[in-house]
Amino acid sequence: MNPKRSIVPAALAAAVLVAQACAPARGSAVGVDPYELQAACGRLPFARVVPLDNGDSWGLIYADVYGKVYLKRATDRGWVREWEVTNLGAKVKKFFILDVEQDGVLDLVIATVAGRILIYRLDDYSNTWENIEDDFTSIEAIDVANIDSDPQVEFIFIADGTMYIVDSIDKRRQWISQRKFTATELIVANVDKDEQQEIILNTGIVIDAKFYQIDLEWDKPFGERLSVFDLNSDGIPEIIGEFSDYSLRIFDVYAQREVW
Repeated sequence: MNPKRSIVPAALAAAVLVAQACAPARGSAVGVDPYELQAACGRLPFARVVPLDNGDSWGLIYADVYGKVYLKRATDRGWVREWEVTNLGAKVKKFFILDVEQDGVLDLVIATVAGRILIYRLDDYSNTWENIEDDFTSIEAIDVANIDSDPQVEFIFIADGTMYIVDSIDKRRQWISQRKFTATELIVANVDKDEQQEIILNTGIVIDAKFYQIDLEWDKPFGERLSVFDLNSDGIPEIIGEFSDYSLRIFDVYAQREVW
């Protein structure tokens, strides 16, 4: 996980505005640096710049307010719709772009608020997996990270109040919590001095990602949106929680105290 991940909230439709703002005038070539656009999209959780054609081209993937996901390609004629996913049936909770199968091809992992998880290849846009055997009615929080000794990542998510850890290759459930959780966001990061990572819930709970035990249960929520950053340069990131009024709470897990 990138320790500098953004915590600034944005409306889903803002991704569309980014694309429109970067569209060229009068059919001229797209004059936007993809790295600059990626920096802008870094503030938007539902917009990501992706390489296309083995890196020869690039595009913008975004989710809209109606539960649809679009990929627009940058061309010399402006932005052209390359691909879309319109059958999700619910808004997107979160999406990730990574090489799930470790075959050199990027995949798009989509989680919806109604409990669906889907994977699409980004070379031919085929749907390679969906959790059709699950009967989840909602996914409240999700992150993707490598939390064990095998090379592939895991899907860590809360569905219908239960936390699941699922192997991304064989889709096997590695762990299911006995306890119910009410978190609406979770992230994975190493926020103490041991070697393994922690699963951080925005409700104020920190779970050891190796032994699945609760390391910390604070009596206040960390915030509605989460990030981590080493603010005091001691080598241990602090939790940065943002609330809907844009106020922040900074928490040091190792010292088990609120910093400010």
